[in-house]
Order: sequence, then structure tokens, then C-alpha cells
Amino acid sequence: MLSDRGVTPQAAALGSSLLGAAVMIGRVGTGYLLDRLFATRVAACFFVCVAVGVGLLLLGGAPRRAFLGAFLIGLGLGAEVDMIPYLVSRYFGLRWFAQIYSLVLATFILSGAVGPLLMGWSFDLTRSYRASLIAFLAATLFAALLITRLGPYRYRARDSRQLAFAR
Repeated sequence: MLSDRGVTPQAAALGSSLLGAAVMIGRVGTGYLLDRLFATRVAACFFVCVAVGVGLLLLGGAPRRAFLGAFLIGLGLGAEVDMIPYLVSRYFGLRWFAQIYSLVLATFILSGAVGPLLMGWSFDLTRSYRASLIAFLAATLFAALLITRLGPYRYRARDSRQLAFAR
């Protein structure tokens, strides 16, 4: 996307590196936050970060804006990977965890594969990433809204002391 906007290949690679670094920060940060805060609020905040990142890419302009957008998107991508099993365990329990988690993770991975294809297709049709970025922005904001509607956890994590006595 950046190279199509006239950014040098080196600068575009820096954008990819920022995204990758942000994924790692998002993964570690999510674990820390999930231990301390209600998960749906954490998820909604990260989804909003992704939406802001997509919005920055949509605005175009200076490469710095695109780098910040890539970083925010990377934070959200890293967070999502850790939030999926956490939320599945809290809302569906452990009895069917493997089946439900595998379906949700497969959907996540498939979406990650289809998204770039849709962006490429959209660019080929319109010579712009605008339509796909608007669709991703709307979908991300909708996901942020939906995740806030989940309500309280249905299942709680067992205390490690309880697990010790259960054995």
C-alpha cells in the first residue's frame, strides 16, 4: 500500500517492521491487561486502536501517519491472538473449548488470508485502497461495539489453589 503511494521500498519495509513490533507489544500487553481488567473492555480498546490505525491509512498523506497506523493495527492484531482463547474460555467454558476455539481461530486465520486478497481485488477495480479501508474500518468499529455487548463472564477461571486441591 505504501509503495503504491510513492513511498520508497525501504520506508515501506519500516512500516512492516513497526507492524511486527507492535504485534509483539500487543501480545504481551494484552496478557498484562487481561489479568487486571475486564476482557471485553480491553478487546474494545484494541479494536478501536485498529480502527484508528485503519483511519490513518485511509487519510493517506505523510508516511509518519501510515507508520503510526501500521503500529496501531499491529497492536490490535497481537491482542486478538491472545484474547480469542481467553474470551472463549470465559464465555463458553472448558467443556467445548477445543471445538469452539478451533472454529473461532480458523475464522480469524481465514479472515487474515482473505483480507489482503479483498484489498488487492478492490485496488485492481478502483485503483485505490479507499473502499477496502472503509469496509475494514466499519467492520472493526462494529466488532468493537459487539464485543462490549457480551456482558459478564459466564465462567470464571479457577483459582490455582482450587486446582491443587482438586488433584
